[in-house]
Amino acid sequence: MRLIKLLLLGLLCLPGLAQAMNAIFYQPQLRDLSIAAANWPRIFATARQSGFDTLVMQWTRQGDAFTAPEQQAWLTARLNEAHAAGLKLVIGLSSDPDFFIKQQQPARLLDSYFNGMARTDAKLAQYWIKQLGTDAISGWYLGSEIDDVRWREPDSRSQLQNWLNRSQKLLHAQGDKPVYVSSFFAGNMAPTQYAAMLEQLGHGSGVHIWVQDGAGTAKLNEAERGLYVGAVMQCDSPAAQGIVFELFRQTGTDDNFTAERRTEEEAGHLLRQRAACGGDSVFFSLRYLPGLEGLLPI
Repeated sequence: MRLIKLLLLGLLCLPGLAQAMNAIFYQPQLRDLSIAAANWPRIFATARQSGFDTLVMQWTRQGDAFTAPEQQAWLTARLNEAHAAGLKLVIGLSSDPDFFIKQQQPARLLDSYFNGMARTDAKLAQYWIKQLGTDAISGWYLGSEIDDVRWREPDSRSQLQNWLNRSQKLLHAQGDKPVYVSSFFAGNMAPTQYAAMLEQLGHGSGVHIWVQDGAGTAKLNEAERGLYVGAVMQCDSPAAQGIVFELFRQTGTDDNFTAERRTEEEAGHLLRQRAACGGDSVFFSLRYLPGLEGLLPI
């Protein structure tokens, strides 16, 4: 019996396994404010009944959206309802709609921009701790995604690394909560190079990186995507903390994004996926979850 207990304790202490989550993103939009209040407990209960243990609120500020007091109160109500449904909460902080344009700035301006984002996120974290209490929050999510174009060359990554380092330190000062960020690939780096970049960024900052699987955007075919996912989830030394499985099918362009739900059969197959190596399995997103048609529009 003692040997069994020791073996179980050892398994729980392995990287990835102890904190692995089965999570789903919710990306709040201002149009969601018109959804009937009675729908929200049903929405979150459906997510919990579908096997999810964590809700990742993608952002709690997007540009000027969700900065008004009544909008912040609306977000607070939704987060409390999700928590009451039995979901842990990873709180997304600020998201700049112009991030991919502004990240092209010269180094001096980019450092200032990143520092400003880190300070904004730290203030938002303080706000949500006051609103929800520290025990209700399981982690923080940084709303700016890491691509495989802008940071392809090693010399270009110092500002990005500094931002992740600063963000992690400022948020850690608010409480001992993990910090997450996501990354996506589109074939602009070799899989092994992409994995090496994420390993450098994640291990150097302490920020946990989730990699989007690209199935919904379909920039690459299934075999190509598998090479990238396989490269970042090498179990002896994983470059990512987990995988974001995309439940949608993109129908519009990147500049005019539109998407549709999968069929129930397709969605069921996708929802059975799990990240390798005991990593986090994160799904995007709540809007495309079967059972929410008529409750949460896409």
